[in-house]
Amino acid sequence: MNTTRAYRFALLVTALAITLHAYESLAKAAAPSLGWFLWAMLPYAICLAVWARSSIGAPAVAGAIAALVFDLVAHYDVFIHPTSSTAALAMIFVPVWSTLLICPVAMFAVWFAIRRHRVNAPHAP
Repeated sequence: MNTTRAYRFALLVTALAITLHAYESLAKAAAPSLGWFLWAMLPYAICLAVWARSSIGAPAVAGAIAALVFDLVAHYDVFIHPTSSTAALAMIFVPVWSTLLICPVAMFAVWFAIRRHRVNAPHAP
């Protein structure tokens, strides 16, 4: 995936996350909160920062996709099919887990796979 395509894809995933969290903040929350919205967007900001500092964009895209999938699961568990009275606590902890665990693991896995592929790939003349 070239850098321009990876950047556009990362922006697309981030735009989907913005849409999801804006919907949660404006339509589902008792009162809209810019702080909670920015808190939910933290993993995506980290992914875009990694992309800006990296020579390849695929790891940042993988991190953003992993964060979005995790956010969608949390959205389902909190707003669509809550199974307990404490389900809403996920909205507090999902950004932490995404930022500290989900995104870094996804980014490292893709970075490692790309690096391994480049090492094992035959060199073209």
